[in-house]
Amino acid sequence: MGKNMLKRLTLPVLAMLLIYYVTTDEATEAGKSLIKTIEDQNVQVEVNLDDYYTIYAPHESGNVVGTMIEKGEESDDVQAVYDIFTTKMNKLPQGVTSPLTPAAELIDYSIDQNVLTLNVTSDFLNYDLKDERKVLESLVYSFTSLPGIEVLKFKIDGLPVTNLNGTLSVERGLSKEMGINLELDSKTLDNTQVVTLFFLTDDHKDALLVPVTRLIPSTENAVQYVIQELINGPEDDKYISVFDNKVNLLTDPMIDNGVISLNFSNDLFYDNEKTVVSSLMLKQLVLTLTQFEEIKSVSIAVDGDEKVIEDQLKTVSQQLNPVIYK
Repeated sequence: MGKNMLKRLTLPVLAMLLIYYVTTDEATEAGKSLIKTIEDQNVQVEVNLDDYYTIYAPHESGNVVGTMIEKGEESDDVQAVYDIFTTKMNKLPQGVTSPLTPAAELIDYSIDQNVLTLNVTSDFLNYDLKDERKVLESLVYSFTSLPGIEVLKFKIDGLPVTNLNGTLSVERGLSKEMGINLELDSKTLDNTQVVTLFFLTDDHKDALLVPVTRLIPSTENAVQYVIQELINGPEDDKYISVFDNKVNLLTDPMIDNGVISLNFSNDLFYDNEKTVVSSLMLKQLVLTLTQFEEIKSVSIAVDGDEKVIEDQLKTVSQQLNPVIYK
């Protein structure tokens, strides 16, 4: 993977809330002015994504969040990721914790046909049963972010297991198809499809990614659904969206040769001059849309004009995934 230009973002979520959740026009304008000042302070830095691990772990908000951890001198990526969850958990950002005990050792591991099998000591099982889902989501999403790994399996002290502490079967292995931060509606459990939306933590400090998996009716247009839901905002008050809920799609999304073209109303802008789009919002959008196999990149127009944000974005490629928030 080559080097990509990413924005290092220090964006107080309080400022985002001023923009997107106040009700008066005056407050909205004040918030937009504040967010512009903050965004203007951001600088473009060149980052080699190969120098970072994508780690998912529990956040103090109760969600599993995504973050980036810079690699060290290690040559074994699997061992390095496992160490971040155990002996090197101090590398995790503030507010993010490991679901494992430091005593849980990785005895060895094997990779066969994109399946990673971790052979761990029995101390691995020293977590609260109610947290098992978060444990597995964290490990599955972290390890399957490594190249060539799609499925995660477990052994305890060299012996294969059908389940760990709980009833969730792990015998056949787990993949990202298990979902993360599941939002389940009992009315939609039959004839469903799975989608994941990317929101942000509201911790008034650093905005971390919160991937949220939902089951929606199989008859729903999944692409249009996720765009509208990013605009509507999350159902859970533990995370937020950076979209103004006044934003509209003026035309139906078009997908051609892996590029999805979107035409939004000018409510997409957050500055008074109607020229600037939030980088956080763009990344929410790109990460959510590029989960679909047929979408590799995103092209955005405002009121039919692609050039109006050309300096910020022509086509945001899937190479922006993962995104670094610091």
